[in-house]
Amino acid sequence: MSVRVGIDVGGTFTDLTLFDEESGAITVTKAPSTPTEPSSGVNAVITKAGVDNGRIRDLVHGTTVGTNALLERKRTLPGLIATRGFSDVVFIQRMNRKHHYDLTWDKPQPYVERRHCLEVDERCDYRGHELTPLDEDGARAAVRQLRAAGLQDIAVCFLFSYVNPAHELRMREIIAEEHPEARVSLSHEVFPRWREYDRMSTTLADAFLKTLVQDYVADVAGGLDPIGVHANFLIMKSNGGLVDHRAAASKPVDLMVSGPVGGVLSTLFFGRLLGRRNLISMDMGGTSFDVSLIADGEANRTTEFEIEWGLPVYTPMVDVRTVGAGGGSVAWIDKGGLLRVGPRSAGAHPGPACYGRGGEEATVTDANVALGRINPENFLGGEMRLDRDRSVEALGRLGDVLGMTWEEVAMSVIDLVDFNMVNAIRLVSIDRGLDPRDFTLVSFGGACSLHASALAEIIGAREVLAPIHQGVFSSFGLMTADMRVDESVTTGFRSDLIDLDRLDAVVERLRDAALRRIAAEGYSGTPVLEPTVEMRYLGQNHSTDIPLAVADGRVGAEQLDETIARFEAEHRRLYGYDIPGEIVELVHVKMSAVGVTDKPTLTPMDPGGTLAPDGERSVYFRDGGWLPTAVYRRDSLPAAAVFTGPAVIEEQMSTTLVHPGRRVEVDGYGNLLLHVLDASGDDQAVQEAGRA
Repeated sequence: MSVRVGIDVGGTFTDLTLFDEESGAITVTKAPSTPTEPSSGVNAVITKAGVDNGRIRDLVHGTTVGTNALLERKRTLPGLIATRGFSDVVFIQRMNRKHHYDLTWDKPQPYVERRHCLEVDERCDYRGHELTPLDEDGARAAVRQLRAAGLQDIAVCFLFSYVNPAHELRMREIIAEEHPEARVSLSHEVFPRWREYDRMSTTLADAFLKTLVQDYVADVAGGLDPIGVHANFLIMKSNGGLVDHRAAASKPVDLMVSGPVGGVLSTLFFGRLLGRRNLISMDMGGTSFDVSLIADGEANRTTEFEIEWGLPVYTPMVDVRTVGAGGGSVAWIDKGGLLRVGPRSAGAHPGPACYGRGGEEATVTDANVALGRINPENFLGGEMRLDRDRSVEALGRLGDVLGMTWEEVAMSVIDLVDFNMVNAIRLVSIDRGLDPRDFTLVSFGGACSLHASALAEIIGAREVLAPIHQGVFSSFGLMTADMRVDESVTTGFRSDLIDLDRLDAVVERLRDAALRRIAAEGYSGTPVLEPTVEMRYLGQNHSTDIPLAVADGRVGAEQLDETIARFEAEHRRLYGYDIPGEIVELVHVKMSAVGVTDKPTLTPMDPGGTLAPDGERSVYFRDGGWLPTAVYRRDSLPAAAVFTGPAVIEEQMSTTLVHPGRRVEVDGYGNLLLHVLDASGDDQAVQEAGRA
């Protein structure tokens, strides 16, 4: 029988989850990431898993290489070929400002140098009618100029190409003739939607990543064969779907949040397993804190993403919000003498002070080690020993400046990073009109369950789920993913003037495009089609995604009325009102094709067993100071066990902290349910914290 493997490459560690389809056994491990040689880190973690590599049937890979590259800008920027008179769109950007009253603030630099922004004569109008033919001589001259500048990646963004792409398609042919080595991104393929700046910025980002992603995937794929892995190699996309690695480089912008999405998929899997439909996933690793909301069993999705303020990258993705709050986040003192935490991270090298690799700055991990929350002898299951004395020294140096004891500094570091993470949770819940008390917080990543109970108390959530294998949770989610493609196009239909035959033609065209693309990306079955439409009342600026009603593949008058009724109900739910009879715009039509894959199945734990702590140690809590705290080994907790804190639950790749008086239940699969209640069951304090 075969095995399936999920590998998530993070900034500090590379995580692996292996599922044996015959025995149902799950194996997890992790190894240090190797950013300069990605295949080395992937091969190392596979070797560490100790599996017969020839048995690996599917290998699913998640990575943040695209996001990191856009943040760091260490590569040569691409060239841009635009419609005459419009190359400055990417520099003009928008009218808004990040800092309204800062006269020294400069707009962010786009992913192109101005000297490499070239223009050619061509023009179509908003209906797609050609006004000015493409000047092929000028187009060839522009390509030769970019080639002479040594640019391999080229973005092409012509006005209204999303309506009529003929000029962009001809431009690609000319580039192939004049510069065969070039890799090209066409705006109508990357983001076929209106708003010229958004489309141009996204196309430049795609072009910037083209060579990088192709080389990255080739490096990882090329490293598998020498170690005997001949698996179906798939890459996770930002939309939560999989793509064959050979097709991944065709649209690299789709891989923007490839890694963090795995954790959201795991959260969905365990939510279905445990019968919970409202969830907030929280992933705290070494560098960042990722949070996403799942309402009524569906992950929130978006196409809007800014890699940095004012630089949009539009691509279908699971909505994951990220802040710089991880175990490696550095504590520092600002110019005003105030203690701050993050977003700068100590990373894997030199890492926190307790790593003993030359790092001298105190981090969140140092605070947890010094306060007794992390066992220095059990980090990574004992593979790496931490130096608590170095943590105390680093915290003490901050305390000398602040006039505080090292315990006070450590607790303040914990409090600051907790509130940073709570602000991210608010973005996906309270800021959208949702009450976090209606949601279960799902805690995972190497560091999150040390903080999860405190986060729940601050935000007002009543329950935290700390799932099995939480230290490698995102890599588990990679194995639960389906294949998925998303196609969309701007339409601009109005409900009072709509031509249903034209709407049907758009739906059919998107359906055919989605089916072709999912087949090209490696899916051989019959995918599930999900048509949606972005709708808004006439004159509104923001639109809402609504499932598009179809019958026998067509949209008739009855289906249109049903879709409008769905929109008005959703508008009423979101904003508290609707306007019956008002004209509704159908701004964009979308089509998703989902190729369903087999999912892992979990084996329930054997009943019975005795609950017994493995030992006891002193742990520092804000309200009680140093308290004797029971220490449990997670793999020894029996099913249906119930106990109260203070307690520390240790496992190979993570630690769960249970605050005094909080109740813990172990379910039939070994998941931990932390009830953010007093032992008496009174949650009044929690409700007051949520309102604070």
